[in-house]
Amino acid sequence: MNPVDKVIAIALAEVGYREKASNAFLDDPLANAGSGNWTRYARDLAAAGYYNGNKNGYAWCECFVDWCFWKAFGPDGQRIQCQTGDLGAACIYSMQYYQQQGRCDQNPRAGDQVFFYGGGTVGHTGIVVEVSESSITVVEGNSSDRVQKLSYPRSSGSIAGYGHPWYEKASAAPEEPQPAPPAEDPAPSPQTVLVRLPLLKPGATGPAVESAQLLLIHRGYNCGGRKFLGRETPDGDFGPASEKAVRSFQTKAALAIDGILGPLTWEALLIKKSTESPA
Repeated sequence: MNPVDKVIAIALAEVGYREKASNAFLDDPLANAGSGNWTRYARDLAAAGYYNGNKNGYAWCECFVDWCFWKAFGPDGQRIQCQTGDLGAACIYSMQYYQQQGRCDQNPRAGDQVFFYGGGTVGHTGIVVEVSESSITVVEGNSSDRVQKLSYPRSSGSIAGYGHPWYEKASAAPEEPQPAPPAEDPAPSPQTVLVRLPLLKPGATGPAVESAQLLLIHRGYNCGGRKFLGRETPDGDFGPASEKAVRSFQTKAALAIDGILGPLTWEALLIKKSTESPA
């Protein structure tokens, strides 16, 4: 696998990881979800001696990008990202490292590090995984408290620039040989996974509401959340807009229309049928 594809594959494998409420269950993609800025990315980079201190508990979009390069190339990850100092945990300094080496412009390529404006300065970043004539697709950390795969128009005024890593400096280490499979590999026994989902009514709040809103938003229903770069994000508040979204979904799914997320509505929301029409 070439260096660019290696970084992209690592980033894509992390999509869905949830930021943690505290310094616990950092390796579980979904457990202990919250907004405390605790992640395995900052923990691992601190142990590897990155930056000028442990950045766990702080905004982590840059930590996620650096972690992907560290996983791909080990200590060489910083050199490949043009990081010649210990301030790489801040987006604005990370972009400046690329600029100092003449490797930052407005021309995206797959595997680049993209930088976004936020709050009047460079404040967000991600890894470009796809480029078309009109858009880029990015995997980014700390996006609504998780790792997400998102697309943006190349003409977006929120894009500050693209840093081009020194992929050509990556060590050409051979792929590790994979062990041969056993002569007979019996099929695993089927297992059943039970998931308990709460009954949600208007006025409810919390992570379960946020999860339901995320599913509804992905199907095209407006839940009244705030907009970030033109995209709605869940807010965990089952208000009038969310109730309207649930009722609209229940209508399309031929369910009883009560605006409540009960067992049948949860089931229909989680299992998308191939014949289902978009919202």
